[in-house]
This record gives sequence, C-alpha cells and structure tokens, in this order.
Amino acid sequence: MPTVPHFLQTGITNKSWINCFDRSSPHKKPQKLSRIQFKITSIFHNTSRRRLLLIFVLVLFNLNLLSWAAQAEIIRFKDTHPDGKVIEYWRLTHDSAIRDHANYHNTDCWSQDGRYICYTHYPKRRNEIHIVDLKTGKDILADSGKTPRWAKKHNWLFYARRNRNAGDPWERGTEVMRYEVDSGRKELVSWGMEFLGSTDREDRWIYGNKRLGFLKGKKWFTARAVIAPMSEPEIIYKNTQAKRPLCNPAYDMLSIRAEDAYNDFGASRIWLDLDGSNERIGASMVHNVHFSWSGDGEYQLIGNYQARGRFWNEPFPSNIHLLANVHFGDISPCGKNGRWICGDYGVADLRSGEGRRLPRVPSSMSFPIKAGDRSHLYDSDPKGSPDGTKICFVSNFNIAKHPFTRIIKTITDQKSLMVESTIGFPDSGLLEIHEEVVGYESKTATSFERISRHLYKTGRYDFLKKGWYVVPFQSRLLHEEARKRARSPKKWLLSAVNEDHNNPLLWQRQTDVYISVIRLPDPPHLRMQNNKVELIPGENHWETAGYYLERNGIRLNKEPLRPGMNFALERVGVYQAIAVEWSGLRGKPSKPIQLVSPAMLTILRKTPADFSWTSHTWLVNGKQTSKAEALKSDRSIKETHHIHDGLIRREFLVHGLISVSEDLAADGTVIRKLSYKNGILFSREYFSGDGKPVSLEKFAADGLKTEEICWSVRFKNRDGTPRILHHWFYENGFPVKHIANGGKEMYKKQGRYWMKAH
Repeated sequence: MPTVPHFLQTGITNKSWINCFDRSSPHKKPQKLSRIQFKITSIFHNTSRRRLLLIFVLVLFNLNLLSWAAQAEIIRFKDTHPDGKVIEYWRLTHDSAIRDHANYHNTDCWSQDGRYICYTHYPKRRNEIHIVDLKTGKDILADSGKTPRWAKKHNWLFYARRNRNAGDPWERGTEVMRYEVDSGRKELVSWGMEFLGSTDREDRWIYGNKRLGFLKGKKWFTARAVIAPMSEPEIIYKNTQAKRPLCNPAYDMLSIRAEDAYNDFGASRIWLDLDGSNERIGASMVHNVHFSWSGDGEYQLIGNYQARGRFWNEPFPSNIHLLANVHFGDISPCGKNGRWICGDYGVADLRSGEGRRLPRVPSSMSFPIKAGDRSHLYDSDPKGSPDGTKICFVSNFNIAKHPFTRIIKTITDQKSLMVESTIGFPDSGLLEIHEEVVGYESKTATSFERISRHLYKTGRYDFLKKGWYVVPFQSRLLHEEARKRARSPKKWLLSAVNEDHNNPLLWQRQTDVYISVIRLPDPPHLRMQNNKVELIPGENHWETAGYYLERNGIRLNKEPLRPGMNFALERVGVYQAIAVEWSGLRGKPSKPIQLVSPAMLTILRKTPADFSWTSHTWLVNGKQTSKAEALKSDRSIKETHHIHDGLIRREFLVHGLISVSEDLAADGTVIRKLSYKNGILFSREYFSGDGKPVSLEKFAADGLKTEEICWSVRFKNRDGTPRILHHWFYENGFPVKHIANGGKEMYKKQGRYWMKAH
C-alpha cells in the first residue's frame, strides 16, 4: 500500500504538499484514490475525533486531490545551461523508474490546438495512455493501450487496445478507439490494426497496420477505417514490408516505410494515394534514415544530415533540397505553417534558413557494445507544437538537478580529460560520456585525471570528442526505491551483461516527458476598419486561447477574450493586445493603436484576405521607387519587410529578372543566398551566423540538382580551408557519387547498387 501522504505526516500546508512530490523520491505520488483512503482509514480510527478528521480528509481528497496531484505534474524551471537558448523548461512526468514516451519521432504528441499532450506510460502492468491538459495541469489517464495518435483537425485521440475476450489480436481482439478529449467520450471505431499511423488531413480515415495472423506478426498489411463507430477495416496495400502509414497534413497522400533490401535505389519510403493506389518512391534506400512531413505538408523531411526535404509532389528520382544551415538526426515538424522544423537538440527557421542549437544534456543510456543499437529506448524524439513555440521531448537526465560539463579537447589514449568545469562532480568516480562509462581517480577544476575507458564494455569509439557532454554516471542510475517499481531487465540486456545481476547497466533511469519553450506566441495586430477596431490573430495562432487587452499599459480583462467576441473600448488611449496560449504562455504586445474616440473591438478568428504580414519596397540606386520603374531599370532591388521582424529578404534584379536573393536572420546576417541565370535557379548557398560557408548546391537549367557540398564549420584542413563533410554528384535526380568523411570514403552508383569505391 502507498505511504501516508507527506502533508499528513508533517503538517505542512497543501501548497507545500503540491511541491514536495517527485515520483523518483521515496515520497511517491498517490496513484489510486481508493488505496490512499484505505491507508488513511487504517491510521485514523476508534475515537470520534479521529472519525471526524477522517471524514474531513476524505471529503478533501475527493474534491481536490485529483486536481492538486495533476497540477503538481508540471514543474517549470529556467534553462541553466551556460549557452542556454530555451526560454523555460516544463517537466510533465516525474518517475525515473518507469518509461514515459511522447510518441515516435515522426508522429505528433500535440493536439491540433496545442492544449493537450499525450504520452504512453509503461509500468509493470499494462501500458497506459495519458493526456496532460496544459490549461488545467491535469494528467488524465485515458485508457490502457498503445500507439496514441491525434486527429489533424479535432481533439480526438486514437489508440489501439487489447481486448482478450474478443478473439485474436489481428481480428477483433485489437480495438481501435477514439477518445474525444473535450467531452471525455470514448467509442470503438474499428479493430485489427495493432499499429496506428495517422488520420488523413480531413479526419475521414484512421490508418494503421493490420497483422496477418497466419504469419505470426512478422508481416503486415496497410489498412484504414472510416472514422465512425464500428467501421470495418479496409486493406488498401498488401506490401508486407510496409509499415507506419503517415498521411500528409495538407494533401491527400500518405508515406509508408518500406525497405527494399535488394535495390539501393528502390524504396525506403513509398508514397500512395489515400486508397492505396498510385504507388511511387518517396525516398530511395540510399537515404534510408529518419523521415517526417513538414507542418504544411510541402516537404517530406529527411533526417540524419543537414536539414533537407523532398517536395511532396516530386517523387524519386528528384531533388532533395537543403532547407537550413543546421544538422539534425531525428527530424520533425515544428508548427503547422511549415516555417520551422526541429530535431534532437535544435530548431530551424526555414524562412531565413537559420538553425539554432538548443544546448541540452542528451538523453542517453550505456549498454555493452554487443547489445547493438538500442537508441529507441532513450531518443529525445522531439515534436514541435502547432505554433512552433514549444518542443516536447523525452529525457532520462534530470535537467534541473544534476551537474554536467563538456569536453574541450578531443582525446584518444590520454589519461587526462579536459572539460569546461568539474564543479558538482565527486572527487573520484564514474562518468557517462556518449553512452560510455568512464572512470577517473581524481579531478582538478577543469579536468578528470587518470581516466579508465570502456568500463562495463561500453563505448563505440576510441576517442572522446570535443563538445561531448559529461555527467556523473550515478545521475543515470535508479536508486534502490525506484528499482522496486521498475520493470525487470530485458533478456537481451541480461545476456549482454553475462547475467550479472549486480551490473549497474541493468538499472538506468527511464525517460520522462519535458517541454522546452523556444519562442513566444506571435503578437496579434490591431487596426481601425470602418470605424471599428479589429484584432487580427497572430501569424501563427492555433494554440491561442484568447487575448489580454491593455490600455495605456494597464490590462482591462481578467479572462482572455476569445475569438469571435466583441469588446467595447469605452475610453480613449493607447491600446495593445497580447496573445495567451492554453498553457498560459503569453506573447509580446501588439503594435499600439491610438484611439481618439470610443469604438467596438472585434476579435477575428482568422487573418482577413486584405491583410498581409509582409510588404515590399523597390529600390533603384538606393532610392525607393515604384515597382513599375524598378522593373524597367537595369538594376534594382526588391525588399521584403515583415510587420514585426523588419527586413527578411532582399532580391537583386537585372533588367527585371531576379539575379540573386538573400534570406536574412534577425540581425541582418545573410543565411541563405540563391543565384540565378536568366531567372532560373543556378545555385543555393547556406552560411553560418558568422558568415562561414555551410553548403553549396548547384542546379542545371532543367531544375535538377547536379552537385552538393557540405562543409564543417568547426574543422579545417591543414591549409586552412574548410573541411568538406559531404560532396554529392547527381544525374537526372539520381545520386551517382558521394565523397564523405573529408575525402576518406567514396561511394558510387553501380546499376541498382550503391557501392563503396576502393
């Protein structure tokens, strides 16, 4: 039975009790009310005074405990990293003994309005699907099940659950459920699809994989079901190698993972129409990495490289376009409008092409090398919110609590490890570095001395690299109390440690769910229109719950004004509006508007057709002129200005045809440069924030890419020139040669195979 609640033991206030619970501590948060009531009943008995106190406590618990406990789920704290670029972190789950996971990297844990986060909780018994309401702070247990998937346009959560009384799992024994979060209503939609993919863009069908029972789960068909009660599943695609059907968020098509092991230029991802017809290759096995759709559906994003993607209507062979100057592993959309994408520890703005690293201690586990790749157990799997203001991810490192540092010099066989600082680390002990356990006998202020490598047979590399994070190995481990609640070690892990039950690798922390706030909500816009004031929602406003209104800097409304409402502006003055998300996150004030007489304010639901966030100016010889005059001139410049962000793009024209365009970062730095010949794209270049070259793409007159070079921004050749990381050559959309690793490796197309050249 659970322990007595902490506030009953100590007499502390309710508010303090909310803050004291961390499920990784001995004071475990109560999970079931009936068990708590039973424990309290066993304590308070016999006397009438105790009976009265018992009644009071039970009433208190029944009315308030669930909301208290839920509010305690979300802990907010600032970014403590020396190079921190996160506005704030929110921790949603708190039990390091039990894995919490917010969906695989290419599906979304965010509801379409950004109010809810779903995650799967993996205790010893059945897997649980939870929903966190960012408005109320409540953690809702939806059901037992797996593969939760949000609808595209409704707050509907779909998931698959096992009903052992209904028959085989590939038939009615697996139930596809729809949970309408706003109403709490559940209904059986279909059955037999054990792995759900996603809904189509209009929420007409739910897609998934249906197992072929006679093949014992090793082969799957792709199926879909109409989103309605008791819908018969329809098999639409019979390639048994195809898994994870993901619908494009804007177009009627889906992408399926299908790996052709016998043709390097065969399909890694297959594109289909929604009924399973019109099969084409979305990506070849040469690029068999992590994929997802961009938020606006324009690109199939391709990970494990510099940010890149292929247009949704250009199947292979075709161009893979570089989209930003930053590299990602797992790659995901960040926002519905397609402007941002995110990855493991970064975010990119595709408008300017600028990427930002978000320094954060990585989620990591150390396993013996023979255990193989088990990264799915700790991958951060980032997913951006609908407005691109936040990223949800998982981590098994307590970001707010434990010390960390970074290596400042790469070493191989040296016995001294130079780091930024050793503050907070024990005088001797064990470290965890990039999935390797490293021992040290002593330390200085900036180094760990007499180190021992590859302890417990961990570590894949012979070097420890500059920039890698260093944490105490103890911070990756569960304490004794937590081990009692953890699942038993997997057979593969026991085998990897030679059945050594005392090996600490068996008891590493599991992942918890976090949110990082990376930018504030977009400000709305106030304008006078027909003697009325209109509030135009911000450029991204899917997560906006309402608006605060200020007059002369003083807020006028206690509750946010909802879209569609009217509000009387009865006094003159300077007015501004502030967007407020469901989570309570507030944006910056809108541009002020001066009101000289009373007026009525209308809160619009969407941007009107006659309004634009950008405008253009035309320059000739540095002087502003009309568009017509600029196009007649030998040389002219077209500038694009954003209402809030200022100058964002500059185009240079020769005789009215574009010659060069530059996309600018917030500080005016050129990040992306496109060059044209006779108005046709010839090259695309990306630069770092300090002007260093990052990549160069060249295109033929037919628009197909011919060459691509990516440089390292950190490492140089001996002659001082930037080191080339990748050099690709293309013919008719096919990659034909790839030089990698600074020229040490070369691959060539030989028929249907991608061969390493010697």
